[in-house]
Amino acid sequence: MLPYVRNLLTNKRHNNRSVFISMLISNIVILLLPLVIGFFLYTKVEQIMMANASRSNLAMLEQLRLTMDNHFKEVNQLAQQIVFNPKIDQLLSNDSTEDRYSEIEFIRYLKTYQKIDSGFIKDYYVYFQGSNTILSPSIRTDSQTFYDRYYKYENLSYEQWKKELLESYHNMHYLPTARILRDGGMGMMNNQDRMPINVITYVHSLPVREVSDIRGSLIILLDEQQIKDRLKQIEAANQSAIYIINDKQNVILSTTDEYELSSALFDKLTNPTGLFDYSLNGKDMMVSYTTTDEAGWKYISVMLKDHYMKPVYSIKMTAFGLFILCLVVGVGFAYLAAYRNYSPVKHMVTAIMQGKRTVTRPSGDEYEFIRESIEGSIIEEKQLRDTLSQQASVVRANFLSRLIRGQVDLSQIQSTESLGFLNLTPFVYSSYAVMVIQVDDASHFTHNQSEKQWALIRFIISNIGMDMVNEGHIGYDVDLDRDRLAFLINLDDDGQGTAADELKFIAHSLKQVVETRFKLILTVAISKVHESLEEIGEGYEEALAALDYKMIMGQSVIICYDDIKDTELHYHYPIETEAQLMNLVKSGDFENVEKLLDNIYELNFSSDKLTPELGTCIFFNMVSTLLKIMNASNIGYGGMEEEGIFDPIKQIQSSGTAQEMHEKTKRFYKQLTRLLQSERSGHSDLLLADIKRFIDGRCTDPNLGLAMISSHCGKTPQYISTFFKKASGHNITDYISRIRIDQAKILMENKALTNLQIAQMVGYMNDLAFIRVFKKIEGVTPGKYRESLSDDTVYEAETT
Repeated sequence: MLPYVRNLLTNKRHNNRSVFISMLISNIVILLLPLVIGFFLYTKVEQIMMANASRSNLAMLEQLRLTMDNHFKEVNQLAQQIVFNPKIDQLLSNDSTEDRYSEIEFIRYLKTYQKIDSGFIKDYYVYFQGSNTILSPSIRTDSQTFYDRYYKYENLSYEQWKKELLESYHNMHYLPTARILRDGGMGMMNNQDRMPINVITYVHSLPVREVSDIRGSLIILLDEQQIKDRLKQIEAANQSAIYIINDKQNVILSTTDEYELSSALFDKLTNPTGLFDYSLNGKDMMVSYTTTDEAGWKYISVMLKDHYMKPVYSIKMTAFGLFILCLVVGVGFAYLAAYRNYSPVKHMVTAIMQGKRTVTRPSGDEYEFIRESIEGSIIEEKQLRDTLSQQASVVRANFLSRLIRGQVDLSQIQSTESLGFLNLTPFVYSSYAVMVIQVDDASHFTHNQSEKQWALIRFIISNIGMDMVNEGHIGYDVDLDRDRLAFLINLDDDGQGTAADELKFIAHSLKQVVETRFKLILTVAISKVHESLEEIGEGYEEALAALDYKMIMGQSVIICYDDIKDTELHYHYPIETEAQLMNLVKSGDFENVEKLLDNIYELNFSSDKLTPELGTCIFFNMVSTLLKIMNASNIGYGGMEEEGIFDPIKQIQSSGTAQEMHEKTKRFYKQLTRLLQSERSGHSDLLLADIKRFIDGRCTDPNLGLAMISSHCGKTPQYISTFFKKASGHNITDYISRIRIDQAKILMENKALTNLQIAQMVGYMNDLAFIRVFKKIEGVTPGKYRESLSDDTVYEAETT
């Protein structure tokens, strides 16, 4: 370029070289003016970026503070509900462990407080110094057992833990993170529950208003991992180290041990929030912090200043590079602009030749060359327009989708010009309606339900439906989903009010043709007839609302919005019915359970007056009854699993119709009834064996009777008597007598023993009762029986 500029300046055809130089200098000056302005703007932008980076860092800490404040409110709420519980003063004043009823009641109260737990609180318990008892939502034990088996602090012995945590004064005090060892007490049945955990301990001495007379403590264990997860979000976002310190400048928790915070740094944390430079380990750092009001903690973010300033440095280098680039390019542009002022045609031809990749300059007129180039550009533009026109169908579908939802400015769409480019006919009639078609089942049409097949299904329904609609009306189809489409219909009712009947006729005809010829099962929902285009969005919502009633009315139906307005806002499932259902399930009578479920279904769904929402609530209530029975019977979910995890709520929600929900509910109850029958059978065998074993071991005891046996089994005498009769087929008194008589017959072989002695040895107080029972069972008196034994002996001796 430089030789060409030199030739240009010395060319005699340009006799006024100073004009070219002046124009070049003027262009360079014009170029430098925005560059100077840009430099000043850059300095402002750099300041703004630094301020934004500071605000962003503080905003992250503030977000962490707000999140933690919410969790601290949960902790304070839990602590207040426990320490102000009326039962706690009674338990604190009790110096013995005999008041078990109050302790059980208090444990029940503790279980109710678990509802406010969001995962931030790992566990909590209350220590009562007088009785040396610890109560938690799941256990009651003494402090030594609790420390050894449940929460053993790694850095504290039992005596230190008891003295410093349980018996010292603490007022809403948070202790630094500590590692707890768990040996696997009750409730810790898997290996995960035995793993050591890191917790932050919240301690509040009891009673609340006492400072010196400490009689107990409330301990709440906060999950350190929950806090670390929130800290890692900030740490990953800005690659910083996060520290949490309490009001005593103790480090509660940190994400790294690389930097040790000094007291000099703590002295700079005087404001509730702030940002400052600081040197740690010989490195320049940016320190930002904020303070929480709930616990008095400070959240500190320590980040390398180079990383903090990295975006600013990057922008600075980019701006400097752009400045140099703009300067170089601008100088070249200034030269080209000056050159174009004196040689526009030549420059234009050169540009065209570069674009056309022409080897030689045109030999003819340069203007003709320019004209031909322009004509070529026009042809290329036409081809581009043709390409755009091919996308008109996509634009049309998007427009109709927004129109049917009421998201279009209707003031501009009624003219032919406004709709012509979308290939739409203006609406000329005064009545409008929306029809939504749902494909319920396409398995008889095709087994390969791919996107291509679904597109074909929508094409078939759309073509048939539009042919029917356009016979006397104006209609457009809109694809809503893979198995759903809608018709926007502009109805010509001739002023006779027949639009609603015409819609039903179209829906019935469409459904009959599609289901008969193509084996597609359809559900059609129809909105009300509206008198203005502005109400189309409302009509679409009405059609969707009507389609929801498919759950009540089933599949393959036509649902009009006008037919569902008179709905009932209550359903039949009284407490008496629920109690009856629970009793039938517990008794194992599934036949009557099924009848009762069918009766509930018929009472609620036979009239089609129930809303889909209330219909779903009925089944949720019946599933709730199922879960109540399982909880009351201590039935685990393992026996109820079919494929995967037992989740009845999710299975009910995934059902499409009320009939499907009803069948699933009956299946749930059938599984539970059989499970209860199975467990009851196994329990009966164990109980019968236990009773017989007890009788065999105590049959010589004169006091053995129904009262002793029922006391041993923990059941009522009436229950034991009825159960034994039903399970063994014998009266329990007769069974005891039979065991005693069998032993007595063995003892009678010893002639030295009298009947009184034998009676007392087998459990009778006197020989009269023994003789009466013996004769009742054997049919003869003990004396006669002994004589028969003597005769048998003599006979055996003679034969030998």
